[in-house]
Amino acid sequence: MPPVYKVLAFLYPTADILDFSGPIEVFSTNPPPGTPHSFEITTFAHSTSVKAAAGALTYHPDILFSTAKTQLEKYDILLVPGAHPDFLVKYLDSKEGKEFTALVARFAGLMPCPKTKTDGGGHRIVFSVCTGAFFLAAAGILNGRTVTTHHMGLETIKMIADQAAGGESGIQVVRKRWVDAGVTEQEVRIVTAGGVTSGLDASLWVVETVAGKQVADWVAEIVEFERREQEDGWGVEEARR
Repeated sequence: MPPVYKVLAFLYPTADILDFSGPIEVFSTNPPPGTPHSFEITTFAHSTSVKAAAGALTYHPDILFSTAKTQLEKYDILLVPGAHPDFLVKYLDSKEGKEFTALVARFAGLMPCPKTKTDGGGHRIVFSVCTGAFFLAAAGILNGRTVTTHHMGLETIKMIADQAAGGESGIQVVRKRWVDAGVTEQEVRIVTAGGVTSGLDASLWVVETVAGKQVADWVAEIVEFERREQEDGWGVEEARR
């Protein structure tokens, strides 16, 4: 049986709704008949209820942050949504923001999970949407990498990365739908999506990377979404190398 990828999605106050609900929709959509489902999703937060962007909706996570922290090794994909840049800059300095940043850094340093060694696309994946990449920058895992974020945060993410590095981080920021930023020494793949709806493009690419193009195309059709490829033409085969 193909491996089931356990997705851990972070929820926090004012997070953009589509940043996490879009990828969750993609990952939870049933594959073609007769094809095993490749994803299992768990949401987590610091409190039992979280108001998303503009207080529009209240979410109740599956588990609390304290539980996710102790069980981190069991998960394969960490989904990091964004929020308004001004809020995130402040949130990064909060107790909760610092705790999550530390968790991102720890996840990016986890050893490979044996069940995923044959997928060809990295053993685990850190996947940010929109300004969620700010957390990755603050965790120091974007140093020397080419990444993207929402166009309102292109300058801010470099500032955060440089600050975390204590100098020049070597980060290259581009405006793209999504960017595969490569893998860590432990072969944890880092994927950053530009903003809100681009999380759908990136999550479908993640599906293709771990479950195959047929499954990803099927899911895109089911959710009525027209896939858009990465503009620089760097496709799945190159990303697997």
